[in-house]
Amino acid sequence: MMRNRTGLLRAVVLPALLAAGCLGRSPAMQFFTLGAIASDETPALATRPDLGVAVGPIEFPRYLDRPEIVTRDGAHRVALSNANRWAGSLRGDILHVVADDLGQLLGTARVVSFPNEPSFRLDYRVLLDFREFEGVPGESVTLRARWTVVSAAGENALAVEEVHLIEPTASASFEDLVAAQRAALGTMNRAIAARLATLPVPAAGAR
Repeated sequence: MMRNRTGLLRAVVLPALLAAGCLGRSPAMQFFTLGAIASDETPALATRPDLGVAVGPIEFPRYLDRPEIVTRDGAHRVALSNANRWAGSLRGDILHVVADDLGQLLGTARVVSFPNEPSFRLDYRVLLDFREFEGVPGESVTLRARWTVVSAAGENALAVEEVHLIEPTASASFEDLVAAQRAALGTMNRAIAARLATLPVPAAGAR
């Protein structure tokens, strides 16, 4: 009788321990970046090699300024994914992507992102104020922000625009969530570039 009970105990405990070991493993972390897109996916709106632009500073919500990817979980609640993180920082990614896109869209290499200072003549600065930039996997991403174009001296606001974009996600994966964020950011960048393309290069005394 004791032998049967021992055998039964082993039969129950061993699979339970194995299952606990499997369940106790942390999922492998994945790291994401907004990254650049191919130049043929961002056709130029203008050719302005003479235009000098600085992107930033950027105002950013504290709840987004973290390594974990943030998703929306209800009207007043967000969720942090410990297993899905930014390879660098979302703040830095946004600045670099806006600068890269503006350079391609305006046909100029004279674009720099904050906190770097330009080594070329600066004509305009693009200031960014993000209010919302997260989404629901399998549904959509929301980008809500304000961008402002100011003169090089920062004294005159030449354009101020509010954007509220909703970009659908292709699937419930975090890869597609980040891809939707990149697409929404690209839409905003095209609007900024279109406005910059209409501005003249300031006269030397006005810079």
